[in-house]
Amino acid sequence: MQNDHFKVPFNQAGNTYTVQVHTEPSTDDVDTYVCQLNGERITQVRKDMGTWKQLWGELKEAEVQQIGQAIDQELAR
Repeated sequence: MQNDHFKVPFNQAGNTYTVQVHTEPSTDDVDTYVCQLNGERITQVRKDMGTWKQLWGELKEAEVQQIGQAIDQELAR
């Protein structure tokens, strides 16, 4: 069974952080993932047709893909 709360690593500006992730269901049955850093929401992402997309937040595309890949790895456990 999938865990609704987990942590993933995140690299930004040469620093490694631990991002807390929690799953939020959506109306179209594709889970979205709210990501928090130091208690602050930094983004919400979802995987749409095999590509990670940012629903809100100000991360660069490469950072969105990095968090998405880390979420994929966590979910594959």
